[in-house]
Amino acid sequence: MENIYSTNLLIGGMNLFFIDYYSFFLILLSLWIMGCLMMMNMSNFLKFLVFLMANILILCFFTFNLLMFYLMFEMSLMPIFFMIMFGGYSMERFEAMMYMFMYTVFSSMPFLWMMIKINMNFKSFMMIFLMFKMFELGNLLFFLFILAFMIKIPLFIFHIWLPKAHVEAPVYGSMILAGILLKLGSYGILRFFQIFYIDSLKLNNLLIMLSVLGGLLMSLVCLIQLDLKMLVAYSSIVHMGLMMGGLMTMMKLGFLGSLMMMLAHGLCSSGLFYLVNLNYEYVGSRLMYLNKGSLTVNPSLSLFWFLLCSSNLSAPISLNLVSEILLLISLVCWNFKMMVFLMLLCFFSAAYSLYLYSFSQHGLKNNMLMNYKIINISNYLMLILHWLPLNFLFLGLKMFM
Repeated sequence: MENIYSTNLLIGGMNLFFIDYYSFFLILLSLWIMGCLMMMNMSNFLKFLVFLMANILILCFFTFNLLMFYLMFEMSLMPIFFMIMFGGYSMERFEAMMYMFMYTVFSSMPFLWMMIKINMNFKSFMMIFLMFKMFELGNLLFFLFILAFMIKIPLFIFHIWLPKAHVEAPVYGSMILAGILLKLGSYGILRFFQIFYIDSLKLNNLLIMLSVLGGLLMSLVCLIQLDLKMLVAYSSIVHMGLMMGGLMTMMKLGFLGSLMMMLAHGLCSSGLFYLVNLNYEYVGSRLMYLNKGSLTVNPSLSLFWFLLCSSNLSAPISLNLVSEILLLISLVCWNFKMMVFLMLLCFFSAAYSLYLYSFSQHGLKNNMLMNYKIINISNYLMLILHWLPLNFLFLGLKMFM
């Protein structure tokens, strides 16, 4: 892979930091989402947590040192843990916190062990150095090594913690979780597939099938959701499944498509969670039955529902469309028989996005809850800041190529 925008910073004689093509765009995404969050009305403590999270994420995307990457990867849990604790909606938030904490911490133990083992053999923690070694771990050890990233993404089977965490998290917690934290897992896999190239080629058949079939099943689960937030949370798993499938093909188109999908999903999913929260504030519920007929109450807000739902189903001119085309090409090139599953996946992705929009915006409005909140300019600005880059990056595709 070419290293574009590459910069080395020598700290204490040791090459700790390195920016390349993938890091550059993910750091920009982190800064953009965190900047949007700083516009919200939050306490000073929560603003400190957001600032801390931004620094941790930038350091994580910035470093090519395995030990530094591991420390930042684990530290990213702490701010979101406290956000759910202090800003969560119900007593079930403690269960959601423990699910998230236990899943991610226990899965990263084999990663730490393998990292120490690699250092003992090669006397180096630097990813750049390890990329040229082309060594094998074996199927079981490699699977344990990437387990931490598959749970962070999360891949189907390892996804139980995500809907729980999203439902209990406050809006800024959900925006960080969907916008950036899930990208840590896909970024880790993208990096380590380049190091353990031989192992990844042996396991990619199994992981591609798991990713694509898991995404297909999750898209069906989306179609039976009645909670707006749960539907958006499950749709994240669908997108991440397709992204993981493209990444596993080990083709350049797959890597490029997965990077674009990370950026597109980060902006689109974060915007949808913000919209769901606006509905929750003025209706008092996230149930679709109580949110019906929003079009008659807030037509201008309904426009943003349409724009973000259409981006979610990969309509032109969103970045989702380009990323999905590249991922589909890479998967069909890998195995033509995948065409059937990918057609179904695309169809059901469109179906649940249309279901989300039509069910929440059309129909008779609910007259039991008349405490409709006035949507102010800052809310629209936040939505514009999510939608504009998502669709105008379409015009700058040359910088990705």
